Amino acid sequence: MKGRFNFRQWAALMTAVILTVVFFSSSFFVFTHLSHECTGSHCRVCQEIEVCISAISVISEAIGTAAAVFISFQITNYRIVPYIAGLFLRPVSLVDLKVRMDN
Repeated sequence: MKGRFNFRQWAALMTAVILTVVFFSSSFFVFTHLSHECTGSHCRVCQEIEVCISAISVISEAIGTAAAVFISFQITNYRIVPYIAGLFLRPVSLVDLKVRMDN
């Protein structure tokens, strides 16, 4: 079934697209409305800017955490696991088994 997405790939792609759209639209809103004329203590634009900034920080933290987990997973899989497996699977010689070779 090459060329077809399964459900997990489709869900991952849609999640990545949604996060990207939210991140860039929030950034665009903050940059365009940062120097607005504030009406007072209950300014709707200021509240929306706070919501956008919190969304940007949450997405940035999630991406940073995901990157750290991915890198640590790669290090574990390709560096540490083969080393530990090699300790248990090392070849055993006759000298290690203390076998005498008498003719």
